[in-house]
Amino acid sequence: MAEYRIGDTRDLGTCSACRNVIVIETDNGLFRPQRCGNPEKLADGSWLCGSCLRKLRVKYPQEYRMEPKGKRMQPYERASELTAEKARQELEQAHGYLEDLREKYGFHQAVFSVENVDVKKGGFLKPSFFKVTGHVIYGTFTPLDEVSIGINSGQKVKICCLDNPHSPVPVSDATIQRGTNKLLIDYSWAEGGEEASFVFREKSLSLKPGDLIVKD
Repeated sequence: MAEYRIGDTRDLGTCSACRNVIVIETDNGLFRPQRCGNPEKLADGSWLCGSCLRKLRVKYPQEYRMEPKGKRMQPYERASELTAEKARQELEQAHGYLEDLREKYGFHQAVFSVENVDVKKGGFLKPSFFKVTGHVIYGTFTPLDEVSIGINSGQKVKICCLDNPHSPVPVSDATIQRGTNKLLIDYSWAEGGEEASFVFREKSLSLKPGDLIVKD
């Protein structure tokens, strides 16, 4: 896990890969703790900037792990296990790896792999809430995107909002309202390698673990 908290302002030196200066400026409204915007400390003590980290996430997907005190799940960057030298080597191959993925999945704009599907009834004559959790294989998903179930253009649905993958709070109309208005900065988009949850509101949705959601 990154060794800083919101409220800190620190100069971390230079990125071990691209050599850009890393300064944490927490007044920036786009600062997303433990997600896309933050640098990560590597195994040898050097730092990797947020931009380089995002490029590596496609090959080293983010996952959630229980924090030491066991109170909640926190994002963990698998890329943090690399040394600076290994990170540089992997970044040199990152573009080729991404293009191989795009070819493998039919050159769709973005692809998501489903790992879990939770369904909550919406009430009398109302559509159900579907919270679909998994990993973005590559590309970017945002609220209100129209997506297809499966590579070969199956059922088309709209993402109502993105949610915390491990939130103990059941989804509701309030969840969708917050996500649609992008009040939750942490979940206004999901990129390649990130673990994420999509919320759909549909009468029926044929989805199971192992299925793919794609965007064109």
